[in-house]
This record gives sequence, structure tokens and C-alpha cells, in this order.
Amino acid sequence: MFDPYGKHAARMRMQHRRALAARFRQALSRASVRIRTASSPFKVGDYVAGDDPFNGHQEGVVTEIKGSSVGLRTVTPRSGTVVYYDYRQLKKAW
Repeated sequence: MFDPYGKHAARMRMQHRRALAARFRQALSRASVRIRTASSPFKVGDYVAGDDPFNGHQEGVVTEIKGSSVGLRTVTPRSGTVVYYDYRQLKKAW
């Protein structure tokens, strides 16, 4: 007969609690990463225009996205350089 107060039952309860705690930590960790990561409305390859008092007004293609920072490969005047903008300072060029 199964003894609910025996050593085996206690060990099984502890294993179950540890498994639930591990799953809860994993879910909480994933949620915190998603909250910290800013989601940019632009994708790599989009043609956008950026307007910033420090970088000026430039148009280019999105080459990389790192958090809230978006790297633009500019068209002019310095062809080929990458300029970083905050995604809130960008808009679709057309």
C-alpha cells in the first residue's frame, strides 16, 4: 500500500516542486527578456529616413537592429557608412 507520509512520497513531492520552480524561473526569465527588448517596427532591409539633431537627416537601408538602436547604411553624402538612430526617430521614406 502507498504511504503518503513515507520517504518516497516526500521525495516525489520535492522533485515535483523543484520541477515546477524551474519551469516558473524559465518562464519568468523569458518574460523579462521580452520586456527589456524594445521591439522596432522596422525590419532589416527596410528603406527609412532618420531625422536627428546630432546625425542630421539621412535616408538609408536598415542593416541591423540592436535593442532600440537601428543601424542605417546611408545613401548620401557618405556612401557606405552605418549611422545609428533610435527607432523612434525613423519613419518610412515613402
